[in-house]
Amino acid sequence: MTQRRELVEVALGRRGAERVVRGGTLIDVASRRLVPGDIAIYAGRIALIGDVDHAVGPETEEVEADGLYVAPGFIDAHYHIESSRLTPRRHAQLTLPHGTTAIFEDPHEICNVLGLRGLAYLLEEAEGLPQRIYVSIPSAVPPTPYEETGGYIGGEEALRALGWRGVVGVGEVMDYPSLFGHEERLWGVIEAGLEAKAVVEGHGAPPPPEADALAASGVSSTHLAAGGDVALELLERGFFLEVKLPRGLKTLEELVEAGVDWQMVGLCIDDRPADEIERLGHMDQAVRTAIEAGVEPLTAYQLATLNNARHWRLEGEIGIIAPGRYADLLLISDLKEVTVEGVMVDGVMVAEEGELRCEIAIPQAPQELRRTIRLPRPLTPRDFMVEAPPPRSRSRVKALVLRPWFFGDPEELIEELPVEDGVVQRDLSRGINKAAIVNRFDGGVGVSFWEVGYGEGAVAMSILHDSHHISVIGATDGEMALAVNRVAEMGGGIAVVHGGRVEAELPLPIAGLMSDDHPERVMEGLRRVKEAARALRPSPPLGEDPIDAQSFLFLTCHPRRIALTDKGLIDLKTGERIPPVW
Repeated sequence: MTQRRELVEVALGRRGAERVVRGGTLIDVASRRLVPGDIAIYAGRIALIGDVDHAVGPETEEVEADGLYVAPGFIDAHYHIESSRLTPRRHAQLTLPHGTTAIFEDPHEICNVLGLRGLAYLLEEAEGLPQRIYVSIPSAVPPTPYEETGGYIGGEEALRALGWRGVVGVGEVMDYPSLFGHEERLWGVIEAGLEAKAVVEGHGAPPPPEADALAASGVSSTHLAAGGDVALELLERGFFLEVKLPRGLKTLEELVEAGVDWQMVGLCIDDRPADEIERLGHMDQAVRTAIEAGVEPLTAYQLATLNNARHWRLEGEIGIIAPGRYADLLLISDLKEVTVEGVMVDGVMVAEEGELRCEIAIPQAPQELRRTIRLPRPLTPRDFMVEAPPPRSRSRVKALVLRPWFFGDPEELIEELPVEDGVVQRDLSRGINKAAIVNRFDGGVGVSFWEVGYGEGAVAMSILHDSHHISVIGATDGEMALAVNRVAEMGGGIAVVHGGRVEAELPLPIAGLMSDDHPERVMEGLRRVKEAARALRPSPPLGEDPIDAQSFLFLTCHPRRIALTDKGLIDLKTGERIPPVW
């Protein structure tokens, strides 16, 4: 409150500002107008805007913004830092030059490995960082009742963490069957958030009446890339929409055509690896894409600033150039191209012309965050064999062959596969490969056949949304074992194997998800493993980026019927295990 009193003194001209930004055109996201004016800054906050001459003292520093627009710092409404493959402080080095000054982080990735210790690590990384990281309590630890991960967060844990500084709400509620079935752990987390009067986030785009039920539970938002009709239904039900870009381009185009009031719409990135940040940008790219979709430019800036801040109930701190708010400012030369020339946080220039201009210390991560893969022994090809059921003499068996993103009748997944020496074989001629999930703590292996994979070699990784055990897809059992063992030796990461040797690898030693190495080296590592994976002749469902596609391939949170876990195939409606062959 002492600083607040001093801000009043600066606004009234009784005390000199520490810094003024002169000559810019302010982007007023409250009224969606361009307003010429100056900004006076004191103790990291804005003291006044407009005519600031009376607040200029002998020691006031002046920042020239002639010919530039001045915007509030960009805010990502829903994000997973872990998906960048970088630690928060390394991630800030990469994203600050793009104008992202605040992030609302859902840490269910690291918390599924480390529980609340993972959340505490993110808060520790955020201390003194020139990028604001607001953290939510993850609702998906574990992702479903049928999985066991390294963490557990229920109502008791949520209540405790909601009292921590920097924790602002409850992360995305994804498990609809558990929500609608009143599963105790998930409801305990939601109720803790509602009792604390905190924001509770949602996920996906369910149709009515599921959308109504989701809203009735207390969930107030959802991030999506669905079509406009679905988006309108969600807006009608009071959801704040966090549109993921660029995938949500069609959503924005259809909302523009519908002529919506944009107050309940924001922008987010959700997940983006570091090499994609380098190629596409970050929230600057989201604003640019919104403008390309037909959103009026000043509205697009509003979607990435004030709207996101208001949803998270922090518009008194961030998201607008106004007195009392943090002086997180962007100097922009081209309004539509969103060319960020300068980035100020707390009134201090931290990036200029796309380059970081401040020092960000990189402390050593605690050892317990680096020792999270503890296989009891190296795996062998036998761990990935699927034995045929009796009688052993038969030459073919029926198998459940999964497909990516399959939501239909399980009967459609039944195929016949050959048997050799009592072991069920892949059928690469039909694109049928083998995948497995390996429990990173006890080495348990769940194996099944998939209509997706690589024509040769194997890829293993400890990035497995959202349990973050180890996934592996391979054309031979021996290469699958080699790839998993290499991931374990690195303490987590990505390993691409071909011809019985490791072709490329990326260590991610912190929780098996992130690296605190320099971003350039991590991005180069990402490029190498992606290039090596593309050389293995991935099947079409893995797309142009098979590494990223594999990381999401085994999600259990979607309302699909069957999923592969470290315990094997699970019927998500009943929780029963399903044999892979019979």
